[in-house]
Amino acid sequence: MGTNTGERIGILGGTFDPPHLGHLIVADQVLRALDLDRVLLVPANEPWQKVGIRAITAAEKRLTMTRDAVGDADGLAVSDIELRLGGPSYTSVTLDALAEKHPKTEWRIIVGADAAAGLDTWHNVEKLKTQADIVVVNRPGADFQPPTGWSWELVEIPAVNISGTGLRRRVSQNRSIRFLTPNPVIEHIESWGLYRGGP
Repeated sequence: MGTNTGERIGILGGTFDPPHLGHLIVADQVLRALDLDRVLLVPANEPWQKVGIRAITAAEKRLTMTRDAVGDADGLAVSDIELRLGGPSYTSVTLDALAEKHPKTEWRIIVGADAAAGLDTWHNVEKLKTQADIVVVNRPGADFQPPTGWSWELVEIPAVNISGTGLRRRVSQNRSIRFLTPNPVIEHIESWGLYRGGP
């Protein structure tokens, strides 16, 4: 990523525990719908909104799974920026670190319609509004209340009902997750014995 290119880059942050086809579809649909230069998938180091609610797989393992899920997919990449920053992961802090290295880049934060409804609870929200535009992904025809006070765009994506919660539950019940997440992710889940203890 050059510092003087003025690229337009989407950021899809998340726990990615595990990454799945839903994440890849969202990233690719936004990439192409908005003609972005690339979309970065950014695994959280410590997902502050989930810590204490459930067990979180170690960040390095989630990063490895995400890298292997993306592979060499054109226009998609994985960033370890939040692991390098350490501590709880806040989008505003991540954007500061990225913008320092790539000052001319225009950033787009990709969120689902459910997350868009809670944007005002995010860390350092007033600063965040000035750092990036929001891209809201939603199913065609679904209800959507636009986030007020934000610069935002809507991208409609195919309805794909795959979630990390659902995948963890299926693994814990010894049910197949084939075709729900890329094969390298399944191989990691099996070799590391992830999600066996229940969702």
